[in-house]
Amino acid sequence: MMPAKSSQSFVLPKRMQGLQPTLIRQFFERALPDSINFGLGEPDLPTPQFMRDEAARVARDEQNGYTSHPGIPALRDKIAEQYPHLNLPRTGVVVTCGSQEAMTAAMMCIVDAGDEVLVPNPSFPAYDACVRIAQGTPVYYRMPADDDFAFDISNFKAQITEKTKAAVVISPSNPTGKILSRQNLADIAAALEGTGVYLISDEIYSDLYIGERPHSASEFYDKTIIVSGLSKSLSMTGWRLGWAASSQADVINAIQVLHGFMTVCASAITQKASLLAWTEQAEAAKQNARDVYRKRGEFLVDLFDKELGLRATSPEGAFYTMLDVRSLGDDIEIAEKCLQNRVVTVPGVAFGDEAKGFLRISFCNTEEKMVEGVQRMKAAVNL
Repeated sequence: MMPAKSSQSFVLPKRMQGLQPTLIRQFFERALPDSINFGLGEPDLPTPQFMRDEAARVARDEQNGYTSHPGIPALRDKIAEQYPHLNLPRTGVVVTCGSQEAMTAAMMCIVDAGDEVLVPNPSFPAYDACVRIAQGTPVYYRMPADDDFAFDISNFKAQITEKTKAAVVISPSNPTGKILSRQNLADIAAALEGTGVYLISDEIYSDLYIGERPHSASEFYDKTIIVSGLSKSLSMTGWRLGWAASSQADVINAIQVLHGFMTVCASAITQKASLLAWTEQAEAAKQNARDVYRKRGEFLVDLFDKELGLRATSPEGAFYTMLDVRSLGDDIEIAEKCLQNRVVTVPGVAFGDEAKGFLRISFCNTEEKMVEGVQRMKAAVNL
């Protein structure tokens, strides 16, 4: 006998209620044909040929079944060696399906219902979602727009309470391209010392910088979980290779268990090909990417000034600038006008109310496309 059908409608569990695709994706998915993309944070440079050749060889010549849950030992060794100050064994690394899985797993393994997590405002919106999925409460510390989105230690310290379980730092920042200085990180470590708070350090853009290489938060604070990967530095977004790394064995072990149930393992082909990400060829490719994005950022910031009379922040890393459109009106309305004129941008409010009145602009485009994109923006807002 078939069970009676329930008349009750489906109700989302609490952890999922209110979750929606980010405004980044919402604007991108609505893009008109032939739009110029200033929206997605996706490198337009090709994945280096030597990486593609190796992936093709691995796919053709090797057996590529499941790997161990935390990843192949040789790759975990390479990742651990990237943080010599931690003296990590390979057991301190879990290879994940991109840094997005690493950040979600880290949050799920640290945060419990009722816990608070400090999140920068503005910041990548996935962190807000990850905290809520873990049934925690995001608490925002300001990166003030009027100070070019620089770190404010006094505001950070003011948000710490007895309920604070973790804090997030992103350097270089998505969306602002700002880098936390050595002093900033030392101040954060001093503020958290003795609290038991975990620090989740998003370092996915750490290979893309102008000037000196950014410091890792793990150099200053022991209870740091590093989240990173190869998506941005080697244009490998679709390859899905990320990791969580830490000297905090209990957290890493928990991430490994959760990762095993969520995805079993990252792609065996990607893992094997990624062993080349620490070669001289890879370092040359990363340096080329740094040079390209530095020139593009300088070009675009100057272009906004000359063509639109609008100020954009000077990037320190990643491939973003924040364009100040407060003189033109609401950032969502401005982004909508640009979208209808075939330019994809992201309203700043997508990253937090501190960025309201700005557009996040990605300069993963050729100079020719950037010139065309700015001209379309100019027409869209009648400048």
